[in-house]
Amino acid sequence: MENQKQSTLDLVAAHRRQGRKVSEVLSSMAVARSNYYRWKKDDIQKRADRQSWYEITAEERGQIDEVKGQYPQYRHRRIQGVLQQRGLYLSASVIYGHLKELGQIEPYERRAAPWKEPRYEVWQRNLLWGSDWTKLRVGGVRWYLLTVIDFFSRWIIAWEVVPTVNAGNVKAIYQAGLRNQGISIHSETKPKLRVDRGSPNTSGITQEFFECLGAELSFARVRRPTDNALTERFYGSIKQEEIYLVGNYPDELSAKEEIGRYIESYHHSRPHQSLMNFTPAHVHQANNKSRLLDELAEMKRKTRERRKAYWAEKQKDDQPSIEGGCPDKGQSPNVDPGANTEAVFQHQPPDSQNESPSTEKDSLD
Repeated sequence: MENQKQSTLDLVAAHRRQGRKVSEVLSSMAVARSNYYRWKKDDIQKRADRQSWYEITAEERGQIDEVKGQYPQYRHRRIQGVLQQRGLYLSASVIYGHLKELGQIEPYERRAAPWKEPRYEVWQRNLLWGSDWTKLRVGGVRWYLLTVIDFFSRWIIAWEVVPTVNAGNVKAIYQAGLRNQGISIHSETKPKLRVDRGSPNTSGITQEFFECLGAELSFARVRRPTDNALTERFYGSIKQEEIYLVGNYPDELSAKEEIGRYIESYHHSRPHQSLMNFTPAHVHQANNKSRLLDELAEMKRKTRERRKAYWAEKQKDDQPSIEGGCPDKGQSPNVDPGANTEAVFQHQPPDSQNESPSTEKDSLD
C-alpha cells in the first residue's frame, strides 16, 4: 500500500511539472483529492521526522556561506576545493543543495569537447610538459604569453611575456623549465615537450636543439587541440580571470607583475577539479596520485565522523526530560507505591458490594 501511495505522489508531481492540474491527474487515476492530500501531508511529515547522522551542520553551512561571500564568482565545485584546502570535505552535491536553498545557483553552460580521450597518461611530474602561447595587449600592442605546464600537476614550469615568438623563445623557455625543476641538461631523461605545429616549433633550429639536448619534441596532431588540452585549459582560465579583465597592460613590467601574481594564486590557492580539488602546488609536491587519493579518503572519513558526533550530541541535548517535577520547583521525591498500598487496605472499611452476602447457614454456624 505504501508503495502505491508513493507511486501516486510521484506520478502527480511528474504531471505537475508538465503543466497539468492536480485535479485533472487525480480524476484520470480515480483517486480522491482528500486521499491524495492526506498522503502528501503524511509524506512531508515523514521526511521532516527523518533524522540523518550525516546531515550538514550549521557550522558547515556557515563555512559555505563564508567562501561564497569571499568568492561570489565561485560555483559549488570550486567552493568544495576551497573548503578542502581548509581541511573540511563536503561533497559538491551538498554544497549545491545548500546554495540552491539560498537561490545562489547561477546558470552555467559549456560546449562539449569533440574529442574526449587524450593520447597520454602521465603518472608523475616532469614526464610530459606542454607549451604554447596566447595573445595579450601591452601598451596597446599585441604581445604574447609563452608558458610551459606540467601535465601531471598543472604546475606552470616556466613562463615569459614576449613581443614575438620564435625558435629562440621556445629554446629559452624549455631551458628555463629545466633550471626551475633542477634538471640538468646532461640528464639522460628529460621531460617530453608537447607542442602544436606552429612555425617556431617546427623550425629546424628548434628540432636540432632538442636533438642535441637529448629531449623529445612531441607534436600534436593537426586540428586536434585536445592533444595539448591542459595548456589550452590554462589559457582559458587566465584569459577569463586575468587577461580579459585587464584588457590592456600599461607596459611590460606591469604585465609581468600582474600575470605573475595570478600564476602564484593559480599554483597555491585556486582549486582544480581535475586534481580532485587539490592545488597544483600540492599535487606537484606530493608527486603520487595514490597518496592524494588516500589523503582525500581520510579527509572524507574525518568529516563523516565529526558530523556524526555533532548530530548525536545535538539529539542528546534535544531529548525531553522524563523525570518528574515541575518547572522551577525542583525534582519531586521518588515514592514507593507498594509501601502505601498495604496501609491503605488495612484501614479500608469493608465494602458491602464486594463482600459475599451472609446466608442463613452462615448465621447458624
